[in-house]
Amino acid sequence: MIFFKKQIHFLLIIVSQVGFSGVPDSVTGKDSSKLILRFAGDCLLAEHYEWAVGGDSAFAFDEFDVLRQADIAMVNLECPITVRGLPQEKPFTFRMNPRFIPALQVAGIDIVNLANNHIYDYGDIGLFDTISYLDSAGIFHVGAGKDFSAAHEPIVREDTRRTVAFLGYYGGGEAPAAQPDSPGVAYRSLGLIKKDIVKLRKTDSLVYIVVNVHWGIETAEHPEPSQIRFAHGIIDAGADAVIGHHPHVLQGIELYRQGVIAYSLGNFIFGGNSRDTYQTAVFEIRIEPDDVSYDLIPVQVKSWAASPLGGIEADSLRVRVKSLSSIFSRSIFSEKE
Repeated sequence: MIFFKKQIHFLLIIVSQVGFSGVPDSVTGKDSSKLILRFAGDCLLAEHYEWAVGGDSAFAFDEFDVLRQADIAMVNLECPITVRGLPQEKPFTFRMNPRFIPALQVAGIDIVNLANNHIYDYGDIGLFDTISYLDSAGIFHVGAGKDFSAAHEPIVREDTRRTVAFLGYYGGGEAPAAQPDSPGVAYRSLGLIKKDIVKLRKTDSLVYIVVNVHWGIETAEHPEPSQIRFAHGIIDAGADAVIGHHPHVLQGIELYRQGVIAYSLGNFIFGGNSRDTYQTAVFEIRIEPDDVSYDLIPVQVKSWAASPLGGIEADSLRVRVKSLSSIFSRSIFSEKE
């Protein structure tokens, strides 16, 4: 297992007095008894984003504190980070130039999920370069690696408030499943996920387990019945949260037994298409000594720059996700009523 504490990224040290990641709670005003996890969806700082922002590597997050103010922030990194290799034979291939790594750091992103359908767009070399760049930048990653063991390796945050573990899986055909002696992604098999969860539970009975799944139908507003059954199986196996991505749109957020399932968090900053202005959201899990609560934080992306969304527009976005969640017997919205 890989253990970490919220780090001060090297680019953030010079501005730490304004409350960025790693600043003591006494300075930021954070409640030290609470552990705040925040998740955003697909992040792809390439293609249209790269062409638009040019050399301003941190443009998207200059005015966006939402992830920086979390104890742990995570996104789905929807591409390799590389300038090498050849594109795979598929309709769309993406890669992020390493010069945009500072944007991930400035954003306050601590962990990325690599288990998705674009991490192999430039083959093994693209994956290996991505891992090397992320390791050098102090950004943790789950869901892919040099072999089966590395792809299934959890990231574990040890904290006096709660120990939290993160895993990631992808089940499609655009990236190979990691094998004992070959690289790839952690395959989205319920049996394999159960084994990983059981292993974590044996290690620490207090661990809070977050499972990322890259799945679903693009632009679909609701998950398929098979996805719902699969997500329930993950919670039944002992996970506490399931974080979904791939459909590129927001879907509902279900409460099931002791856990929560965010079926799709949509696009975060996604340069894979030319649409540079849209609304999205960040999902929050707030862990307290005797309680776990959830929130949806509306976000405005305008000309590729993220900012918190407020007022009537924020209310409208919450109402929309509440409506999408009405297909479930329980949701994060129904519990608040």
